[in-house]
Amino acid sequence: MVRFGSFEVDLRSGELRRNGLAVRLQGQPFQILSMLLESPGELVTREEIRSRLWPADTFVDFEHSLNAAIKRLRDTLGETAENPVFIETLPRRGYRFLVPIQNGSINHSVTADAPGSRAFAQKRQRQKYGLTFLAVFAVLITGYIAQQRWRILPFRTSHALTPPMRVVPFTTSPGAEIDAAFSPDGNQIAYVWTHDIGWNAGLYVKFIGGEQPLRISQEPGSVCHPAWSPDGRYLAFQRSSGSQGTFIAPALTGPERRLSNQSACLGLTWSRDGKFLAFPAKDSAAEPWHISVLSLDTLKERRVTSPPSNSIGDHHPSFGPDSEMLAFTRLSSPGVTDLYIQPIDDGEARRLTFDKTPVWGSTWAGDGKSLVIASHRGGDVGLWRIPVSGGTPERLSVGSSSAFFPVISPRGDKLAYTTGALHTNIWRLQLDTSGRPSGPVKPLMQSSVSDEGPQFSPDGSKIVVDSQRSGSSEVWVAGADGSDPIQLTSLNVLSGTARWSPDGKFIAFDSRPGEHSQIFVISSVGGAPRQLTNGDFDASVPSWSRDGRWIYFTTNRLGIWQLFKVPVQGGEPIQVTKKGGFAAFESHDGSALYYWKDNDYGIWKMPLPDGDEARIVPVGLDWGRWALSENGIYFIDTRPSKPAISFFNFADQRISKIATVEKPLFFEVPAFDVSPDGRTILFLQVETETDIMLVENFQ
Repeated sequence: MVRFGSFEVDLRSGELRRNGLAVRLQGQPFQILSMLLESPGELVTREEIRSRLWPADTFVDFEHSLNAAIKRLRDTLGETAENPVFIETLPRRGYRFLVPIQNGSINHSVTADAPGSRAFAQKRQRQKYGLTFLAVFAVLITGYIAQQRWRILPFRTSHALTPPMRVVPFTTSPGAEIDAAFSPDGNQIAYVWTHDIGWNAGLYVKFIGGEQPLRISQEPGSVCHPAWSPDGRYLAFQRSSGSQGTFIAPALTGPERRLSNQSACLGLTWSRDGKFLAFPAKDSAAEPWHISVLSLDTLKERRVTSPPSNSIGDHHPSFGPDSEMLAFTRLSSPGVTDLYIQPIDDGEARRLTFDKTPVWGSTWAGDGKSLVIASHRGGDVGLWRIPVSGGTPERLSVGSSSAFFPVISPRGDKLAYTTGALHTNIWRLQLDTSGRPSGPVKPLMQSSVSDEGPQFSPDGSKIVVDSQRSGSSEVWVAGADGSDPIQLTSLNVLSGTARWSPDGKFIAFDSRPGEHSQIFVISSVGGAPRQLTNGDFDASVPSWSRDGRWIYFTTNRLGIWQLFKVPVQGGEPIQVTKKGGFAAFESHDGSALYYWKDNDYGIWKMPLPDGDEARIVPVGLDWGRWALSENGIYFIDTRPSKPAISFFNFADQRISKIATVEKPLFFEVPAFDVSPDGRTILFLQVETETDIMLVENFQ
């Protein structure tokens, strides 16, 4: 462990911490930091960095890549080139680490003969010529011995000749590059690129070792999840805005052809025999997502998986090498994901992981005997290998942190994954007395991990958030301006969707102590949480009645999601809705309940205690992107080409646009709130400055 300032670095595991909290730093920025820490106070030249990180046979824009890596490193350490704290720039020459470091508990000082020092390297250079004769002799002897061993034990030497894995950047462009897909010969990668870290992501193809990508998608709207035909002539993809659906286009550009109206952007895969595309689908809004296969001969779809009715459903399918097996992820409840495999013809789904944590994509190894997944099971999002037969996942040595959406080439010798910033931050929009923006959108809370679920306290002086700052999603409390965040829970499992009691003394939230989520209550100043619900079903997304006596929550105990309520002191839950309901809030006078539905999209109103429901906001929106005020409902409208923060006015039943959302949004997380005085809106935006990394000689 190497320490400097408030930071400590584990060079073996590739982990960086600040004041004991994990800080995300990976890829070239971490490797550069390691080089600087090897020789503190000494110049590390740009050429030395290039030879270590980008060997001579690697074709990249070195200047741009190095400058980008140094900037990311400086941003992580909290400094700038103009005001360096740790790293000094020597123009056109290189960089020098400025501050003293500690190795373990001992101050680091490089002796003249210490391995790794420059003096040591110079000494070895002087010795080199004196050892030339011995070296030549040793080579001859070693060659003779190796020749004899080859005759006796050939299998040992063949293993030794396997080249080591090498991680190199495939993309270094500004913006976000995601959703990599190898061509059948493994020489090209198709991917999605968002130039301006915003909307309208396009589909591109680039040769490995090449520089200029070729744009494939031509129509407006954001695309996702490219998949190659087995002969390499076509690319399939989905478009989630504009002209929506599943499309196919020539890999050398050409007219698009719509194959299906499905456009969920929850995964797409093409079978190796060329017969089928597979993607998540719904036959009706009331059911969970299932995996369907589309016959490319008949263009008919058929269901393959049958998720439980009380689950969110199946996402991100991946065909195995034999085209007979599908791997996919199943969301049992918000944020709870595990990996399954199933034959596409007559078979039951078999569960491979039991982590109940987000899984960010899966891919089959070339031999079809294992899968690689991106999982949060280790505290950060890393790559893990799991046998198809089942067992404990094993962490890969590549993609040490912040690795998403892995994909392995058909031959199994290359792996690609997305790395970089892929997390949610909380942003703030101030409104004037007329409800119009009084200034631009500004960040409220920003970090290298995800912060979600902001909600104002009843007096507007504080907010409660779900944050991964401690390594797992926990409940935190901060000032209304995002200052002084304090961790409230330490349950080390996915916990969040926190909501204040009307008097501000308590906070209700959901957590996952076992297979299912349950509702808990904790004092707003900390202490031991108290569990309110239990059972073999999910209970999540709580909210309080205006008199503080009840807590509403969403549950799948009856099949589809319904709203129940439970006394704050505990007791038997009582059913509230009968036709579906999710994410509820009582009106300010307590006379009505407003809620979202996943089986009939929009915001609904039901007079309490048991009146007839009616839809009042007939707009498809995500359950976590709306908030109730006394005069109306604020929400994010995703119908325009650029989503907009909008307001539904109770008085005239009209929707008015307030402001445009400039960055991507995340779905199925609590992501929106308005202050009690109606002057501040908080919402989530996704930070997506990402690149695609390539692992050569993957094993």
